[in-house]
Formats: sequence, structure tokens, C-alpha cells
Amino acid sequence: MTTKIIGNQINATTRGIVESWDVTEQINLPDLNQTQVDALGTPAFGTVVYNTTEDEAQIYKQDARQGLPGWASVGGGGPSLGEGSIIRTNGTVIQENITVGSVANGGDEYTNGFTFGEVEIQNGYTVTVENGASWTVFSDKQTDTYEYKRYLAISSDGHFRMDPGAGFESAARRSHREYFYRGGTVPIDVTRSSYWYSDGGNGSNYTINFTNVPTSGEQIMTTVFHFVFIVRGGFGSPSGYITGVQVNGSGIPWWSISNNGNPSTYDRIECELWYDANAAGWRMIGRRIGY
Repeated sequence: MTTKIIGNQINATTRGIVESWDVTEQINLPDLNQTQVDALGTPAFGTVVYNTTEDEAQIYKQDARQGLPGWASVGGGGPSLGEGSIIRTNGTVIQENITVGSVANGGDEYTNGFTFGEVEIQNGYTVTVENGASWTVFSDKQTDTYEYKRYLAISSDGHFRMDPGAGFESAARRSHREYFYRGGTVPIDVTRSSYWYSDGGNGSNYTINFTNVPTSGEQIMTTVFHFVFIVRGGFGSPSGYITGVQVNGSGIPWWSISNNGNPSTYDRIECELWYDANAAGWRMIGRRIGY
């Protein structure tokens, strides 16, 4: 490759080292598609190209993602629409391993994250929320059927992991109905829904076991879980009574929640689950309305 920069004479193809350069019109970055960008291998930090596949200028950085070197968008503001990025946007699938938190990412600005709308963690990938960090998934979409719909969907080989002391809130977990079968110990996953329905069982009494309840950190001092159970009679056979309540498999004190066992009626049971700091344990109170 030749090098020729003399006055206004510059070879079409040249390579050189320039200490400073005043540009009065424009700088044209090399147009490279994703395959060509990947073929660069490990360029010098600070290398800038225009990625035609992604339609954006990219820079090779020492800390592009999760403390690892790689390509990052110049500006780094993420996708947006309108003047001044008035509308911020995000996609619907996660196809990489992501950690939310300051330790993995090297700064407090990565402590709290949020995503809007339906999002799916695809197979083979994990989203981890560090101790003290939080991730919130918002959605304004309503479910008008009783489908098992999730606004945070995790594929069969995908993972969502919270370190002790981390926080996660999904705005959709209160927007759909889950089903449970009466008998033995019934698991009620607090991350899935707050509205549960049952129209079948073996006729025996049963225990409600609330699972995935946080066990440490400030979150347990401030979180109150509200649940609604709709229990339908057993079509002529006894429907059973709620005779015990557990949190993560351990029994807790509870009051006024047993359904009436009448096989020809419905019961609506509303209850609150909270952590009693004075007693250092979870407690639950509720009421039943028969129909």
C-alpha cells in the first residue's frame, strides 16, 4: 500500500499516521457488512466503521458488553424514533447472555434496568440480576382471555436468574389467570400470577405453598403480595378445605382463608401475604366470600 499525502495530493488508497486533522466537510467511514466486520478479527481499540447490515456507525471498544471487548454503536443511545430520540424503543427477544448490575458492567449506572412490552429470553441464553440490582418489565397490554400468556417468556432452554437480594417485577403477572388442582400441597408461584382458579381436585383438604417468595434483603420488608383465589365446588363431591399455608415450603401463621367446602358454590378468597419484621417471618390474612 502506498502512502502519499502532500498538500492536496492524496493517493486514492493510502495508509498513514495523522496527529490531527481539521475536516471542513465530511469523513466517509468504510462501508462494511456484518461478515466483513467480523473478518476484521480484533482490530485496534477505537477503530470506527459503518456497518451496513446494522445501518449504524460502530466503534471497537475494550468494554463493549459485560466487560468484554467488541463492537458498540457510536453514540450508544440504543434504538429510537423522532427528533431528539423522543421515542425510545426495544425489541421483543433476548438472544445473548445479559447481567443487570454494577459489578459485571463496572458502574452504578447499570444497577436498575427496564424493558417495555413482550420480551422473550430465547433458548440457550440467561438474564442474571445481581444482588442489589433490579430489572422491571412493563406492559400495557391486557389479556381478555384466560390464556397462559407471559410478557416475560422464557424458552425451554433459556434462563432467568436472580442473585440473593436482587429484584424483578413483571407488570403482566397480575393480568392473567393461572389454574391449580386442589389436593395435597398446592404450589402457587408468586412470579406467575396473583389470580388463581380451581374447579377440580381429589376432594381432600390441601395446603397452599407460595413459592419463589424472596428470602432476604430489603425487598421482603416492603413487598406485599395480594392474591385472589376462585374456588369452584367439586361437582357434587366435597371440594376440600385450605388447612395450611406455607412460604417456600415452610408453614406460616394465617387467618380466615378456608373455603366452605360446599360442592355447589363458588368461593372468592382474597388474601395478603407480607413479612412481619417483628416476628421475623411471613404472615397472611384473608377473607372468603361465598356465592
